[in-house]
Amino acid sequence: MLSTFAFFPAPLGALLNSGAILLGGVIGMTLGRRMPEAMRACIFQGLGLSVLAVGIKLTLKTASPVILITSIVCGAGMGGLLRLEERMAAASLWAKARLRARDPRFSDGLVAATTIFCCGSLAVLGPLDEGVRGDLTLLSTKSFLDGLTTIAFASAYGVGALVSCVPVLFYEGSLTVLAVKLAGSIDPKVVTELSAVAGVLTMGTGVNQLELKRISLPNMLPALPICVALVSWFG
Repeated sequence: MLSTFAFFPAPLGALLNSGAILLGGVIGMTLGRRMPEAMRACIFQGLGLSVLAVGIKLTLKTASPVILITSIVCGAGMGGLLRLEERMAAASLWAKARLRARDPRFSDGLVAATTIFCCGSLAVLGPLDEGVRGDLTLLSTKSFLDGLTTIAFASAYGVGALVSCVPVLFYEGSLTVLAVKLAGSIDPKVVTELSAVAGVLTMGTGVNQLELKRISLPNMLPALPICVALVSWFG
């Protein structure tokens, strides 16, 4: 199948996904003003449990627990040294200032939404599918799911969840362009283990949403490239 790039030189799936997040954010912010606090809290807890369940399912797909654990531990250590959480928080504050947002939940919403939308398996598999096979099915499905999720996020966090469409567009768009250039040389084992590592990060997001314990997810993001390197070397 011809890649979508043969007809339109842009990552269509990433554009569709970010557009769905933007639309869901607008709907969520509109409903949020009319939604009782008890209802919003219940919806958010349900979303947290669902995210946790999805993360567990993804993590169980790993074929190499050693690579999974090593990726997470080394990634967390590297992220801590690089102070990724502090840098992401600073970037969130910068975006908040530029947008003149007054909501104190802006940073939490941006970080939580970005982590969920960028660390799931579809965020990896979808761009790969579009770049290698020109198939938008996975990213179309992800767009629908992310749009619904953003409604809940935006009703709880406000505009911070909506702004997550920007890093999602950059992340998925970059992966799609990279997949086009590397088509034919991507090892399926890499995708499998990446999905498992992403599942751990997704579980952490669910734990944070349920307020069981505060987990520094931004500091764990280096686990993704570390996982790719470990599978390439030892997988």
